[in-house]
Amino acid sequence: MRGPDASLASVCKNCGAPLVTSGRARRVAAAAESGLCLSCDRRERRSNYFRTYYEAHRDRILDKNRKWAKDNRERLVQLRRARQFRKSRNADDPRRCLDCGEVVVRALRCRRCYTRYRYATDPEYRVRRLATTRRWLERRRTAETQEAGAAQQSGARRAGDVRLPARPATPTSLSA
Repeated sequence: MRGPDASLASVCKNCGAPLVTSGRARRVAAAAESGLCLSCDRRERRSNYFRTYYEAHRDRILDKNRKWAKDNRERLVQLRRARQFRKSRNADDPRRCLDCGEVVVRALRCRRCYTRYRYATDPEYRVRRLATTRRWLERRRTAETQEAGAAQQSGARRAGDVRLPARPATPTSLSA
C-alpha cells in the first residue's frame, strides 16, 4: 500500500503508537487487524472481560460491597471525609489536618492526630508504642537516680536541693 493511506495503517488508532505486524504470536495478528497496538489491544480485551464479568456477577459483587461497607463503617466515613476534603480544596488554600484543621505539608493528619489515630485503630502499634514509652521512662528514672546519687557523693548541690544540718543549732549562738 503506497500513498497517504500507508502511514495511517501502521499506527494505532487509539494512541498513535506504531503497530507491530510481524511475529509468531496470534495476538500480534489480531491486534494489527483491529488497528490497535499491543498495549491498547490488551487494555481493550481486559476491559471487555471485566465488563462481562461484572454484568454476570453484579448482584454478588454489590452484596459483598454492601457487607464490607456495613462492617467498616468508620473506615468508610474516613474515606468519604478525605475524598470530600480533596474535592473541596483550592490550590491556594494550605493543606489542613483531617481531624483538627492544623496546617500540614503533605500528610492527611498532623503528627498529634496521626498518633491518636494509630493508637485508636492499630492495636499492635499501641502495644509497641506503650512498651517503647515504658522503656524510655525507666531509662530516664534510672539516669536521674544515678545523677542524684553521684551528686550526693560528691557533695555538689543542684538548685532545689535542701540539705538539713546533721545536728540542731545550739542556743549559745543566739544569746550573744
